[in-house]
Amino acid sequence: MIPSRPIELLRALAVLGEPPTAAHARLADAVGLHGAPTPPEYTEAFVLGLSPYASVHLGPEGMIGGEARDRIAGFWRAVGQTPPAEPDHLGALLGLYAWLAERGEGVGNDGAPDPSVPPEATSADAAHAVLVARARDALLHEHIAPWLPMFLERVESLGGFYAGWAALLARTVEGELVAAPPPARLPLHLRDAPPLADPREEGASAFLAALLAPVRSGMIVTRFDLVRIARGLDLGARIGERRWVLEHLLGLEPECVLAALSKHARAAAAAHARRRAVAGDMALWWQARAAATAALLDELADLEAPAASGAAPTP
Repeated sequence: MIPSRPIELLRALAVLGEPPTAAHARLADAVGLHGAPTPPEYTEAFVLGLSPYASVHLGPEGMIGGEARDRIAGFWRAVGQTPPAEPDHLGALLGLYAWLAERGEGVGNDGAPDPSVPPEATSADAAHAVLVARARDALLHEHIAPWLPMFLERVESLGGFYAGWAALLARTVEGELVAAPPPARLPLHLRDAPPLADPREEGASAFLAALLAPVRSGMIVTRFDLVRIARGLDLGARIGERRWVLEHLLGLEPECVLAALSKHARAAAAAHARRRAVAGDMALWWQARAAATAALLDELADLEAPAASGAAPTP
């Protein structure tokens, strides 16, 4: 039976985003998903493909941990909870959101008391519920909504069990975003994010690192993306860390690889634009960042063109 409340559904989907166990088949059936996740599918989706950690997508390093994780751990402490070992993991964030949503029941999404609350509820209880509801909305806007929609869209593109899981989770979170009051400003993760490094000013190493950090480039670049680019250019697709593979490809065909990455960035910008009706200014921010990345990559590709053709580079 499909859970009737978004809180219950979010909890179930959070569990289904963890490494599969025997219980996952029953849980998947309960939320209306076909089949059951398998360990190989999980590995391909979340270990080799897309990282389910907020810090990877919101941190300027593009890696697990760092200031983004510390900021999220601070939120856990602010709501009176001890941060788990992985406070920025998607499952942990959804679990915390469900916990806050449950304790904020009785308060509408606009912060006003819910008329369904019994009149005998004390004013202290009502005030506490309002504070919890505000914390729930802050978690959604500050640490979940800034990265989850683009992450889930990419998971959907992988196919298999997790495509259905991602689609259902995306609809559920979208419902929460529509119901919640809009944020007054962009989340701190985005306001503090440095732009993509220009290799002509900051060097190739800084450029490569920033290109693989979603919050700096405006796009997610996975191993699968790099393999697809390599095959499209008839280049050898080596197995290894993304940074090493990207550096290898740029060493072989810099102009073509930069152009392919620019196309990837423009596709990301278009995807962000489609989310503007729900995500508002956050989607607009991501769209602008991806578009800026595409423009820089085009410029760099043009600079490589004379060298590739044997002509003298333009001074």
